[in-house]
Amino acid sequence: MSKVDVGSEMVHRGPVKNRSCTDVFCLIIFIAFLVGWGIIGFYGFTLGDPQRLLHPTDSNGRICGVDETVKDKPYLFYFDLTRCADPSVLIKGCPTPQICVKKCPTETFLAIAEVAQIGEALTKTKLICKENVTVSQMSVKELVDKGHCASYYLQSEPITSRCIPSLINMSDSVIFSNPITRQVEVPIEEIVNGTIGLAQLLNAGQTFDRIFQDYSETWWIILIGLAISMLISLFWIVLMRFVAGPMVWLSIIGILALQGVGFWYCFMRYTELKDLPGANNQTLAQIAFTTNLGTYLELRETWLAFLIILGISMAVIVLMLIFLRNRIRIAIALIGHASKAVGSIMSTLLFPIFPWVFQVLVIGYFAAVALYAASIGKSTFKVVGPDNMTNIDCSCTSVIDSVGTCIPLGFEQICGSQCPGSTCRFFETGGNYYVTVLQIYNLFGLFWGLFFVSALAEIVLAGAFASWYWAFNKPRDVPAYPLTNSLFRAIFYHLGTVAFGSLIIAIIRSIRVLLEYLDRKVREYSDTCCSRSMMCLCKCCFCKRNEFLSIRIRCVFASFA
Repeated sequence: MSKVDVGSEMVHRGPVKNRSCTDVFCLIIFIAFLVGWGIIGFYGFTLGDPQRLLHPTDSNGRICGVDETVKDKPYLFYFDLTRCADPSVLIKGCPTPQICVKKCPTETFLAIAEVAQIGEALTKTKLICKENVTVSQMSVKELVDKGHCASYYLQSEPITSRCIPSLINMSDSVIFSNPITRQVEVPIEEIVNGTIGLAQLLNAGQTFDRIFQDYSETWWIILIGLAISMLISLFWIVLMRFVAGPMVWLSIIGILALQGVGFWYCFMRYTELKDLPGANNQTLAQIAFTTNLGTYLELRETWLAFLIILGISMAVIVLMLIFLRNRIRIAIALIGHASKAVGSIMSTLLFPIFPWVFQVLVIGYFAAVALYAASIGKSTFKVVGPDNMTNIDCSCTSVIDSVGTCIPLGFEQICGSQCPGSTCRFFETGGNYYVTVLQIYNLFGLFWGLFFVSALAEIVLAGAFASWYWAFNKPRDVPAYPLTNSLFRAIFYHLGTVAFGSLIIAIIRSIRVLLEYLDRKVREYSDTCCSRSMMCLCKCCFCKRNEFLSIRIRCVFASFA
């Protein structure tokens, strides 16, 4: 602390002003890392095309409504939705021909049945076929059996630019001609399952679209709510400055009272639904994710979960009151002292807005780089068998390489006899080793950037409150503009220490993410009790180590401030 003699009295003027730069080498590394992150962003923004990820892609790797040859065809049509009734569609896609169309089907169509009703010529005008197929040279049956045209389609609606059937007023089964040239009945259940498989793939995108739409319509209400909450918090801080003890005890009693009322209400709702005839007996695991909260509130299991959570939290608070009452008294004294500090340095109430803005910018840059980097590279096509597997035995080496990558142009004509039932289908965009490295670098940049901003905010606030705490005669000895002075000290002298501390936390967090990834892989390939125990032990150790280092690093920041 800096001290000045005024007569016989020692006056403290806040933190030491004569200081030197700390951890300069770490600051240089951080700047170099940011330069590399910027180069990755430039590389992604230059070569990437997010439309490859946001818009559907047909079996030839063309982006519907974007690429020049299909610019007037913005929707994706699936030839046979029954092939989509497989959980692997979420990873490998649907193993059926997919083409871009100008509009989704507005009627239900069965090729063979239409021929018997309206004849060959009119039926061909309704067919949805692949490109470069001469419809006039083959019969409808040949076009369907050879896979050139869809054997059937259903009345559909465009959902995220994909034609999804509208399964309303549908009969119990539909009839179509399969590749073995015989008519079979396909239950509507299989088509429903195929539609559900696609819906699961699209549900997340729709949910985020609805959330974004809600935010765009209610942003002003959110801002008003934030302003009101800020005023209430300010009023609360002022009250805590004068009556900290009664306010804390009233808050604890109020929380217990609210939990008691909530516990009673949840118990009553659970009892009503349990005794109500015809109540929804589904579990939370059986309900698909939805933004309609009323769906969850109709389940008994939801109220049982609320009941258990409230009961446990009430028990924990009561035990804390019994065994930690002395600690609570100390905390009340600290809260009262902290409220006086905040009341003396009012600018600290607005300061957290700035770290929040910078953290939002870091997250936004990370998301943009991740999106553009994921779309870098050329389209990859792989040979897919009838069972939706890519590791098939196909010896057509003229258009297939050693890893199963193929050339879609002319695949059916060249390899149709050697690879029966197989197709050369669009697999992914990019997928090379360098893109994976860029994404890992980008993820680490997210961690380091967020923790750097958070650490800088902590060291600035620590320096500001230190100016107030070590002043003997408050507020006379408190330096002018303590928050601004602390910010300048942190920027000019201690950015290296901030970079070093945030780097340590970022490394620990990256290791925890790696352990989570390994845990999922272990559960996928070797889900044994021993492996789960080892992974749980490793995650627990790193979690505790992360908490310990975070506390120690915060102490270091406070001492440097």
